[in-house]
Amino acid sequence: MLCEHFSEKGLNAWVEEKKIMKQTSLQENTFDFQNIRHLIHMKSRIILFFVLCTFMGFSQTTQKAKTILDQVSQKTRNYKSITADFHFIMDNNEVNLHEVSKGNLIVQGEAYKLNVSDVEIFCDGKTQWTYMKDADEVSISEANQSNENLINPATIFTIYEQGFTNNFLGEFTTDAKKTFKIEMIPDEVKEFKRVILEIDQTNFQILGAVMDGTDDNRYTIKVINMNTTVSYPSSTFLFDQAKHPKVNVIDMR
Repeated sequence: MLCEHFSEKGLNAWVEEKKIMKQTSLQENTFDFQNIRHLIHMKSRIILFFVLCTFMGFSQTTQKAKTILDQVSQKTRNYKSITADFHFIMDNNEVNLHEVSKGNLIVQGEAYKLNVSDVEIFCDGKTQWTYMKDADEVSISEANQSNENLINPATIFTIYEQGFTNNFLGEFTTDAKKTFKIEMIPDEVKEFKRVILEIDQTNFQILGAVMDGTDDNRYTIKVINMNTTVSYPSSTFLFDQAKHPKVNVIDMR
């Protein structure tokens, strides 16, 4: 979609431009802000999908890939939580696009908090809040309300039912670390045609992923650092409206 080719800086400038245009074309402005929300949700879906790869069960897998992925899944299920800082990269050679965003993700049980591209997403396992900082707007929905729960962490132990064919690509070295690479091909292509996971050989943590989207964009996630020992209070995964007294609330429950 057209809005998915905007850069992060360009997106912010474009938002400001559309605010000015509001007086002359309210209807057009409303449509465009819907497109911005779609872009934001797309980014969050990709990032959550990446994290869920560490929890998945896997179907139709070559034996070597299965052995590795089983170890990844087993170790990850035993983590107290996952706290990860990462780079999110979007590339499209046809339109000369290369954009890098920094982000942070916390996952604990069925709860998670995602911060990327001036957007924060909170989920306590039942309710999800999507807060757009620039617009000072929060959308509230049930965690399983829409089809976007396809990659909601609440589904981590059943997501394997979606179906992937997984192939072992070989052993590699990245930043002096020995790694495995595994290709994941979805049985039913929806948002991704192919995903390549890179896994640390020593601790079986996922270091990154490259995802070829059906929108002709290539999405790359590179983990900068990860902590799996922190216990977070439940308030971490709740949007605190008292801290944003003027926020525009859109309740979709």
